[in-house]
Amino acid sequence: MFYDDGSLRTLIQTPRRTLSGAWLRLGFLFCIAAAGSVLASSRPEIVRSVTPETARDKQLEEAIGHEVGNDGYRYSYNHVSLSGGRTDAALVYLSTPDDCGSGGCILLVFEKEGEGYRLVSRITLIRTPVVVSSHVTNGRKDLIVFVSGGGTQPGYDAVLAFDGYKYPENPTVSPAVPLKKSVRGVAYLSGEIRPDSVIVVSPRR
Repeated sequence: MFYDDGSLRTLIQTPRRTLSGAWLRLGFLFCIAAAGSVLASSRPEIVRSVTPETARDKQLEEAIGHEVGNDGYRYSYNHVSLSGGRTDAALVYLSTPDDCGSGGCILLVFEKEGEGYRLVSRITLIRTPVVVSSHVTNGRKDLIVFVSGGGTQPGYDAVLAFDGYKYPENPTVSPAVPLKKSVRGVAYLSGEIRPDSVIVVSPRR
């Protein structure tokens, strides 16, 4: 029950059953507002779609192995430009069963460093494609991913903005945010992840 006079005294004197109902209605309204915020999220404007590369990159695999260990793994990848200039990074999608769940798999973001790569971010709950946005935050292009599964209903596009050091580790929670305004971008790791686009690295003995 709502009161126009905003009186705390009136609220205190309200019978417990009525007060409980009021709080339940208020909580319901908050849930509706939150759902509406997600439903109002926009979609990115895809200007180009790029399927995973199939040629093996020895330096990249060394960097991946340093992060995941020697037990073997499956991955798909694309070289990308995150700084807006030359190709300076790689998006690596790990699809080993241990790396995946109902909400998606793990994305590793590497940047080139000398002759090799260094890890910038490890992001969970990722579904492909991964959109590299035209919008830049702290010197790196935003990443946009579609969030769904794992109890997230309805799905929506989330923006992962670079904070100067790394990208958010989880697209479903802050500092990741729903995309509110459509932005142009290139979709990488696009199309269905097929066996011929997945590179398998055997365990090291």
